Amino acid sequence: MIELGVRIIGDVVMGQNPSICAPAELMAKHSSIIIGDDFDCAAFVTISTADSHKRCLGLSSDVERKAIRIGHRVFIGTNAVILGGCDIGDGCVIGAGVVLKNMRIPPNSRVRAPAPIVEEGFYRGGWGA
Repeated sequence: MIELGVRIIGDVVMGQNPSICAPAELMAKHSSIIIGDDFDCAAFVTISTADSHKRCLGLSSDVERKAIRIGHRVFIGTNAVILGGCDIGDGCVIGAGVVLKNMRIPPNSRVRAPAPIVEEGFYRGGWGA
């Protein structure tokens, strides 16, 4: 069941028996999201193949777009964000508030917040500069 208020844009392919609570966004403009059977997604989840952060910071002129694959029997908790380049294996639980980008999550894994710092000192321009 996909609730009214779930926003799906672009090439999103879902398997059998998806359950997606609203509001949620699955955005795959100029890329793809592939989701397996028995997918369960809580409210306020964003799954997006596009990342415009570097463009917004003036570090790139392009929007980075990478495909996302989510396996069978995966649960994604409230307020999680799944960004491009993720490959989530079968039977995984992605906890509330988790942010993933360019990550391979092995089958039958649990991921919880807070996530570790991945790239310290990425932006040195200073906010408001």
